[in-house]
Amino acid sequence: MSATRVDTAIVVAAVAAAAIGALGLIGVLGQAWMGLTPSSLLTYLPMILVPIAVILACVAMIRAAIRRRQTGVGHR
Repeated sequence: MSATRVDTAIVVAAVAAAAIGALGLIGVLGQAWMGLTPSSLLTYLPMILVPIAVILACVAMIRAAIRRRQTGVGHR
């Protein structure tokens, strides 16, 4: 796979993890608002997926910075 495709895959995975984590958090808040005990899966989902999304976003930014330095973009 080319570097661009790998970066795109990393960003897509980060966005998907963040979206699923956010939906899990909304589910937990919705259940609590209705007076129900939140399910354990919805409780743990945001705690696991949101840090993974942040790590993947950092990896994508670091890879982009390294590639930019190697190609010499922005140098006079």
